[in-house]
Amino acid sequence: MSTIACDTPCSTLDESAWWALCTAAAERAQRGCGLSYDHYVTLFSSEIDTQANRLPDDQRVQALEIATREWDYATPAERQETQDWLADNGCCSHGITLGCCPAGCGS
Repeated sequence: MSTIACDTPCSTLDESAWWALCTAAAERAQRGCGLSYDHYVTLFSSEIDTQANRLPDDQRVQALEIATREWDYATPAERQETQDWLADNGCCSHGITLGCCPAGCGS
């Protein structure tokens, strides 16, 4: 997994490195999501949170804006809201109807 590191104070986000990181994270999330959009968002967003937390504060906002606009990044609060909705509407944490998830959720 790639990381974007900055040993000295940086004033601007290395957008090409961030795009490459987001692209790789999206590909990993897509391979691991079982074709569930909700699970894809969780996998992708969790990895992006980890990487964005390594950035200086002044770059983090821009990085998350790019991830949101281009790859459907969701904040932890948004992901929790989705999980709550899924639970209230008979779906597992992967976004699939209980009893139908190939991971065995709810069966």
